[in-house]
Parts: sequence; C-alpha cells; structure tokens
Amino acid sequence: MRATHLIALVVAVLVAVTYFALQSSGWILVAVTDVMFVLGSGACSILAFSAGSRWGFRGKIGIVHSGIFLGVFSWFVSDVAYLIYEVVLRITVSFPSLPQTLFLVSYVAIALGLLQFLWVFRGGLRRIWVLAAVGIGALMFCLGCVLLVGPLVASGVDVFVKAFYVAYPILDLVLFVFALLMVFAFSGGKVTKPWVWISLGLFLRVLSDISLGVGQLQGWYYSGHPIEIIQLCAYIGFALGLDEERRAFLA
Repeated sequence: MRATHLIALVVAVLVAVTYFALQSSGWILVAVTDVMFVLGSGACSILAFSAGSRWGFRGKIGIVHSGIFLGVFSWFVSDVAYLIYEVVLRITVSFPSLPQTLFLVSYVAIALGLLQFLWVFRGGLRRIWVLAAVGIGALMFCLGCVLLVGPLVASGVDVFVKAFYVAYPILDLVLFVFALLMVFAFSGGKVTKPWVWISLGLFLRVLSDISLGVGQLQGWYYSGHPIEIIQLCAYIGFALGLDEERRAFLA
C-alpha cells in the first residue's frame, strides 16, 4: 500500500468518526462538515491543476486535463458557496439553488474532456469493453430508477425541480461510463490506475446523488447527515486518481 493510499484510508475513517461524533452538535455539525467538503474539493482542484500542469493543458491530451480541472474547480466553488450560505449567512440551501447549479457546470467540463480523450484513444477500445461499460451503466441506471423514481412520483415538487433530482445521478452515471471506458482503453498501461480511482470516485458520486435525492424527497436528509460520507469518499477516490495521474507523468 502506497503512503497516499494509507493517508486516504485514515482520512476516510476520520471523516466517518467526525460525522457520527457530531450528530447532536447542531450548527457545529453543519460548519465542520461544510468545511470538510471545501477541503475535499479544494484538494481535488489542486491535484487536478498539478496533473494538468505536468501533462500540459494544450493539445488533444490537454483538453481532458483542462476539462477535469474546470469541472473539479466547479465542485470547489459550489462547496464554498454552500459554506457561505449555511455557516456565514445561516441560510438553508433550497433545491435547486446556485451551489447545486454550479455542480451541473462541472459535468459539462469533465464530459467534454473525457470525450476528447476517448476519441483520441478509441483504437484501443474493443467492442466487448464498450458493451461491458454500457451494460454496467444500464444496471446502475435501473437501480437509480427503482430507488429514485418512486419518491419523485410521490413528491409534490414541480417538474423543474424533479428534473434537477434526476439530472445529477444520470450525469454522474454518464461520466462513470466514460471513466470505465478509459480504464479499458488503457488496460495494462501506466495510466490505468488513475482511471480506476476516478471511476470509483464517480461510482460513489452516483450512489451519493441517488441517496441525497431520495433523502431530500422523503424528508430525512439534513445538512451533516452521515449519508454525505459517500460523497466525501468520492472526493477521496477522485483525489487518489488525480494523484496517480500526476505520478504517471514521471513514470
């Protein structure tokens, strides 16, 4: 186990312990967990910029790093906005809102970068791998439908808000399938590991967005709920992938 992997494991455990230890702490719980989100997305932004700087932001390969950096930085800006709303202004963030809209911007940037990368290396993709990635994505889509569509139909929210609830897990799922294709395209190469971790991070984001959507629709979610641990672990997975991508340049 590499030192960074051990550090990531320790951080994940500390995050979980902190959530459960502060469950009865009210505003302190909200403040501490919001800060953890800012630190998580901030670390991902720094690592994305570092990886992009080493590989270069120009040319065909540079587009993917530019897209990932802009996308991850959008996460950071969104998390900072959440922190300002909930901790500084003491305002409950409604759904949808500015911070949540910023997350949608990230999907466009990351998707464009990944599509460019897949197009450049499309020759390394076998049809069976494409079918496997799409099949896994389809199974996860069905799971999302089972868990999320029921609460959506039963809820009294308008169509526009329902579209936001559906958009997040679907867009996460698209990025997850793209990342899986990257893993298959580079299978056995030195840049395979980064995309394994990034795929794990995106997989956890799918689970997180489905869970948060169900929780908000059914009324049991609140800022600082332990279900947020999944999303923070997604940041950890993404950070490990970006760190591996940065190291791959030196290999």
